Amino acid sequence: MESREEESEECAVCTCELAPPFIHCRQCPGSVKICLPCFAKGGEVGLHQNDHAYSVVKNDFPLFENHWTAAEELALLNAMETHGYGNWTDISLQQSVKPAEECERHYNKCYISNPQSSLPKFPEYEPDIVPTPILFKLSDNPPRPPEGSPLCTEMGGYSAPRGEFAIEYNNFAEMDICNLTFDDQKQEEEDEEDVELMNDMKLAMIHIYHRKLRERHRRKRIVKDFGLINLRNVMWFQHMRLDREVSQTVKNLEVFTSLMTPLHNNMLQEALAYEQELKSRICELQEFRRNGLKHQHSISLYKLLRARRTTSRQRRHLLTDVICHIRDDAICQSWLQRQGVTDDSCKIIPLPSVPRKQAAPLRIEGMPGYERLLPLERELCEKHRVAPEAFLEYSAILISEGRKHGGLRLAQARTLIKIDVNKTRKIYDYLVQEGKILKL
Repeated sequence: MESREEESEECAVCTCELAPPFIHCRQCPGSVKICLPCFAKGGEVGLHQNDHAYSVVKNDFPLFENHWTAAEELALLNAMETHGYGNWTDISLQQSVKPAEECERHYNKCYISNPQSSLPKFPEYEPDIVPTPILFKLSDNPPRPPEGSPLCTEMGGYSAPRGEFAIEYNNFAEMDICNLTFDDQKQEEEDEEDVELMNDMKLAMIHIYHRKLRERHRRKRIVKDFGLINLRNVMWFQHMRLDREVSQTVKNLEVFTSLMTPLHNNMLQEALAYEQELKSRICELQEFRRNGLKHQHSISLYKLLRARRTTSRQRRHLLTDVICHIRDDAICQSWLQRQGVTDDSCKIIPLPSVPRKQAAPLRIEGMPGYERLLPLERELCEKHRVAPEAFLEYSAILISEGRKHGGLRLAQARTLIKIDVNKTRKIYDYLVQEGKILKL
C-alpha cells in the first residue's frame, strides 16, 4: 500500500506549520488559518482583520470511544496506511500514543467487527427568504439639518445631497477664469508672438485653477474621511460609550491618530472598550473563584446573598456600636461611662478614667531655627510640639524679664507668653534647670 503524505498547512501570518488547536477565519474569502500565538497578538494579513468572526479548530474530542481522540484516530489511520494491517508493533511506534494491543483491539472493533456509521453531517442553514419591500430611509450620518438652523451653521453650511459647503475653500476661484476666451478670428488680426504669449498666460491661469480645485477636493476628502462633519457623533462616542479609563487611554493616544485612518481609529477605540469589558469580566470571575464558586448557576445566588450582606452592613444597630467600641480600650471606657446610668438611681457607675492619648512627636528637622537649638532643646521641642523659632522667641522673652527683675515666677511666665500652660511649664522648668533664669 502506498503511503500518502498530507499537505501541511501553514499559518497565514508567520507561515509556521499549523498544529491543532488553531484559528479559522469565517469572514475572509478562502481559507485563512492562524496559529494561536499570532491570534493572541492580534495578527493581521491581507484582508484579514483581528476583529473578524472565527472558529477554533481542534481534534482533542472523542469520535468512537472516550479514550480515543480524533487526533489519535487520524494517527492510527495514517500508520495503517503506511505499514498495512497486522503490523501492530510498527503501527504503535508510529502512532506513539497507544500500545500495539490497544491499536489492534480498537481498529478491529471500530473499523472491522463493528464499524461505526459515518460521521454526522450537519445540514446547512437555509433561511426562509420572504420577499419584503425595501423601505428607504435617509442616513443620519452626516445629518441633514434644515437650512439656517444652528446645526447647519455648526457644520459650515454643508449640504449632504450635493456633498458641498455653502462657502467652499477659495470660493471665488472661478472668477479668475470665467471671462477667458480663445477667439481664433481675433487672434489672426494680432501679432503671432502676442497671441502665443496670451495663450500661455491663459493656460497658466487654467492650471492654477486646477490646483485650487485639487486642494478643495483634498480638504473635502479629509473632512469626509475623518468624520469632521458630524462632530456630535464623534463626541458622543468618546464621552458616552467609553468609560473613564478607556477615554483617558484614547486621549493619551490622540498624538498618533494622524497616522491612522478613521476606520482604524474607530476600530482601535472599539478594541480598547472591548478589552476593558474583558478585564472587568475576568476580575469578576476571579472574585467568584476566590469565593469558592465553580459553576455558573451558583453566581446568581452569590450575587443575591452579597447584596443582602451589603444591605445589612449598612444598617447600624446597638451591637454594631458595641463591637466598634470594644476594639479600642479608651473609646470603650468612654462609651461605658456614657451608658452606665441605672434606670432607678440615674447615677453614673464609677469607672476608671480614660487615659488621654499622647500626641505624636513633632518632626522639627529642617524647620527654621532648628540649627540654633541644643540637643536638649531639640528633644523638648519634638516631645511637646513647639516650633524651633517659637521656642527661641519664648526663651528670649523669659530670660530678658528674668534679668530685669532678678528672677521669675511661673505665674509671671504664663502671662508673658500666651500658649498652652503645660508647654509654658516645660519651657520654664528647662530654663530654670539650665540656670538661665532664677526661680522666685
